[in-house]
Amino acid sequence: MKNFSLSLFALSLLLAAGCGKEELKAPGTYVGENARLMKDLSRREVFLKVNGEKFTKADFEAAENFQDKLRRMCAGDPLTGPNEPAEHTRIVMRPRTVSEILRRALLRQFSKKNGIVASDEAKAEYAKSLLKTLRRPGKSIDEVAEEFGAEGKIFLAYFEDDARMQAEREFVDTDHTLDIGDDDIVAVSNRIARFQANAEEKNAATRAELEKALAELTAGGDFAAVAGKYSSELDEASFWMDGEYLDSFEDTPELMLWLKTAKTGDISPILELDDGYAIVKVVEKRIEDMPPEGLVIPKDIYTLVRIKKDIYDGPEDMTREEIVAGLKKFRSEALQKKVGDTVMADAVIEWPCGTNLFERVEEKKK
Repeated sequence: MKNFSLSLFALSLLLAAGCGKEELKAPGTYVGENARLMKDLSRREVFLKVNGEKFTKADFEAAENFQDKLRRMCAGDPLTGPNEPAEHTRIVMRPRTVSEILRRALLRQFSKKNGIVASDEAKAEYAKSLLKTLRRPGKSIDEVAEEFGAEGKIFLAYFEDDARMQAEREFVDTDHTLDIGDDDIVAVSNRIARFQANAEEKNAATRAELEKALAELTAGGDFAAVAGKYSSELDEASFWMDGEYLDSFEDTPELMLWLKTAKTGDISPILELDDGYAIVKVVEKRIEDMPPEGLVIPKDIYTLVRIKKDIYDGPEDMTREEIVAGLKKFRSEALQKKVGDTVMADAVIEWPCGTNLFERVEEKKK
């Protein structure tokens, strides 16, 4: 339930910032001489109008109670009673709660106007992931709604909102960008191949540089001087790993294999480690007895220095299914922004009490 369109998400940031300055005001009309705080309103007073639809302080309190219970449920906490982290979050998230009321109102109005509804398949698919997130995988949506009590209607409405998102994206997808064809697959495959070739070319050039470094070291060059000349990290000429045990290198098998036979003063060939290419020198190698749980086992300890160069990682090959899934995700995100832009374009949003509903600017300065 966290999928915001970019336009409407930006609005929540405006709300959180308050309205001490004209440029910080959220879109819409401000009516009244003095801004009023939510805590000073009666429960029936209207704090927001979205295309004429009114929202009162009672609506805000219900939405806030719902969001509080939702966060507690996701965390596996009791839905009622004292809970310091939940109460703190409740206060911090108040501007976002207002933004959620506005965002969802716009999307519901947009969907109702255009006859957009969530399919039964979309509802069923979303229900599975939502119930898992809420730690209620064995329950139904209606059963979870009962757990919310008075806020159960809000839960069901929010469920419908989120299940309808894909239908809203498809509605604004006038160019049918969600229809992935063979041309799209070929284009992505070609792009991957180009990046792979570019990475291979850069890595070949990098290895060529290290070949020069290795030749200078083999000819008797000073390791620190060569490291300063070729390493991508200039401090590599200083001690790199002091007091490391051989089993610490298990995630770098190429280095571990070389160290098993390396002696003090030895310089490695070019090694491909987990963080790049490297030429490593053993400054010191010693054996110490390390007693784990009362046993005495000899351990190899090394002091090493290295010359490091980064490796360029080309993208891995992708199957047709992976390409389709990736394209749909990318295009769905772009379409969600288009949905947000569409519903905001002609929206009439009024703030009878101003948008700074929770903290007076003068209070913030104290």
